[in-house]
Amino acid sequence: MSRKRLSQAERRVQIVGVAMRLFANKGFKGTTTRAISTAAGVSEAIIFRHFETKEDLYDAIIAHTLELRASLWDSIDSDQVPTQDLPSVMRDYAQSFLQINRNDPTFIRLMMYSSLEDHQFRTNFFAIARSGRQRAIREALDRSIERGEIRPVDPGLTTRTFFQALLQYSVSSFISSPEPPPLEADQAMIENLISVFINGLNVRSGSEQPAVQGP
Repeated sequence: MSRKRLSQAERRVQIVGVAMRLFANKGFKGTTTRAISTAAGVSEAIIFRHFETKEDLYDAIIAHTLELRASLWDSIDSDQVPTQDLPSVMRDYAQSFLQINRNDPTFIRLMMYSSLEDHQFRTNFFAIARSGRQRAIREALDRSIERGEIRPVDPGLTTRTFFQALLQYSVSSFISSPEPPPLEADQAMIENLISVFINGLNVRSGSEQPAVQGP
């Protein structure tokens, strides 16, 4: 039985999908067009018929993955509760961020290789990560500062620090480890991280402030 002949659009999507997996495992420099063509079951000539250069193929992968990730965050942000207390908005963002990265570690791998190889993927990744839920954290920080509930801090910097801790956990748990930890470990990490932040920000001393409890 002969295989179905793919249209040009379908072949392009197939090549991007195959190349994405290879780039995520070996990086841009470590992946050859011959390896991509072999994995895709096509000739290198077919690769260059759709993409003039290897760089063009990598740019297509960046655009494709960023579009998917942006759409995913848009769908999550559409369900966002407008106003919540600071621990709740931090918890909502953290749970969504870890779930997305647990389900799609390839995205984080591409971001890491891009950081090492001076591509624009990392810059665009951080732009997408600044979703509505990050904005909700900054706004909740502003409200808490105005009410005198927490110490006066830079809301943007504090939110980025929270994000960086979640990103590091994603890298160590979903990329560096042979097997991802159980889901319970994600929740334990989130609750501990929120407790550290809230207790550190509270106007009272850490010894007087009880730890934040999960829902």
